[in-house]
Amino acid sequence: MRALGFLLLSLGCWAQKIPRLRFTLPDSPALSFEDGEKPAAISHDPGSEQLYVGGRGAVHVLTFTEAEVNQTRVVLPAEEKALKDCKSRPGAQQAECENFIRVIQRLNSSSIIVCGTNAGSPRCWFLTNDMKLQQNKLGRLISINGENLSPAWPSQPAATIAVEGNLYSALSQQKSTIQRSYGPKKLLRTEDKWLANTEFISAALLPQKEKTLDEIFFFYNEVNKMAGLDEEPVKAQIGRVCKVDEGGKSLLVDSWSTFLKARLVCGHPADPQRFHRLRDAFVLSEGQQGGGMLYGIFSSAWGTTAICTYSMDRVNQIFRTSKLKGYSSVMPAHRPGTCVPYSSPNAPSKATLSIIKEYPEIEQVIYPEGQRPLYMLQTNDTYTQVVADRVLDASNASHTVLYLGTDKGKIHKVLQGEGQTVIIAEMSPFRREAPISGLILDASTGYLYASTEFEVTRLLLADCGQYRETCWKCVLARDPYCGWDLENKRCSAVSQEANATTSSFLQSLHPEAGDVCEGVADQVAQEALKKVSVDPTSYIYLPCPLRSHHAIYTWVKDGAKQYPCDMDGHSCTLRFGENAPMDQGVFKCTATEEGYKEEITVYKLTLNSAAVPQLPLMMLFLTIAILLC
Repeated sequence: MRALGFLLLSLGCWAQKIPRLRFTLPDSPALSFEDGEKPAAISHDPGSEQLYVGGRGAVHVLTFTEAEVNQTRVVLPAEEKALKDCKSRPGAQQAECENFIRVIQRLNSSSIIVCGTNAGSPRCWFLTNDMKLQQNKLGRLISINGENLSPAWPSQPAATIAVEGNLYSALSQQKSTIQRSYGPKKLLRTEDKWLANTEFISAALLPQKEKTLDEIFFFYNEVNKMAGLDEEPVKAQIGRVCKVDEGGKSLLVDSWSTFLKARLVCGHPADPQRFHRLRDAFVLSEGQQGGGMLYGIFSSAWGTTAICTYSMDRVNQIFRTSKLKGYSSVMPAHRPGTCVPYSSPNAPSKATLSIIKEYPEIEQVIYPEGQRPLYMLQTNDTYTQVVADRVLDASNASHTVLYLGTDKGKIHKVLQGEGQTVIIAEMSPFRREAPISGLILDASTGYLYASTEFEVTRLLLADCGQYRETCWKCVLARDPYCGWDLENKRCSAVSQEANATTSSFLQSLHPEAGDVCEGVADQVAQEALKKVSVDPTSYIYLPCPLRSHHAIYTWVKDGAKQYPCDMDGHSCTLRFGENAPMDQGVFKCTATEEGYKEEITVYKLTLNSAAVPQLPLMMLFLTIAILLC
């Protein structure tokens, strides 16, 4: 009982920090890259069935169906001169002297810009909707210099985003830059002194009710390679510019006139053990209503990862009201960094621009909601990628679901909100273990696209078949995409149409499921009785597979005597020994979760009275394993 008490305490403390369910998805349509592609760029048009994947010397255009993936390969090798120059460069790594596709962004309804490293001399091409590269009248490929649009090397961090036909590029290099690098609007860049040694992570557009107030955010780390023992080697930062920015009139003519940056921290102000390095960031916006939430993956110096959330309304408020770091004079009436059209009479004056030029960083540090991480990952995995979705439940209430990729190729599905954070499930969609390098969520079609170095796949957001057996299994999953369909008696997808009629669905997303399924006749096949007959001197163990990792598991003999079990991550195993003498009888393993009890497995153990020849220990284990199958 002491072991059971410890188990109860452990599950009570950490139940929300470990996945409730774990399952593999062998039937998901997937494409494999035998030699590994390390795709650093993936792109998807919402509502389409295609995914664009940047590879080595090619763009892979993948068309998904329910059962398979069809591939069209658009070849883009490195140019001969660039290849020759790269290989002759002192200290050059031959593996980098290829054309790694690093940028894939849709500019308009008919054209996608594709940029590659081109063996250290970046180049960009244009891809049409029929998966052909644009050519001039002479039949030659149309390409442009990509020096300011794309990184030159496959290992060089970068972030790009296309907004209204304009490409914005954030490039990590000796003099890191954030630029409007291509498009009809004026090309702008950051001043050299605004960004130190940076490591860009991602970029996001934050729409506002007034389009002139739209902002573009860039998330990155400032890396101090010379940091001392009492200094922080990495500081997460958030930078922003206004979409309407066209540079200054008398100062910062070719530079951003609205650029501001701020320190981003994942942790409590008084806690020195913070998570400093930003690994990935995703903004779930409210559409044209403004606002939204920022979800960031941060890591500590020890490699542990945590999730922190930030209200974008609060982030914007801090940018609008905080003092500027190092600036002590009176702030002008038209605050530096305000989004104002170039032709407006309120456009920044030379005095205001001079403040931006010298003091672009705001003083106030941005801390997460609740001034603490949403949660820390308790397993040996670390998070690498994050996306989020806003989901309507059966009562038309809105919930947030996060999808987090790990360094071992798994994906965590997390319900977040109303004071709870529950890891609904851990999904294993890939055959080879490798870090998740890309996630794209398409709410309009209900799919999640995921990629690693070796594979690309597509998963259903509403994968309700995983909980289809009974009402209780469906409800206890606490998956807002799914509910128990009373009419069809199965776990089915809840409509994501606002004001949809879903009164025939049973669902509860709260910790106490209560009597949601009371009165529903669950059709469950009774567990088959497994008969095991062994010698009294043998060593035997009885496995009980863990279905829900948030449940409490118990072994009971003949409906009365309780036995402890060993938890090994996949099974609650009853091991007979000095503390649990072997005895014959009927042994049942049951799982209890939020008032619901389920019988998992049943064994009838019989002890042979006749002597049994002694078997080697390994042979005995094998014999018992065969008996229990």
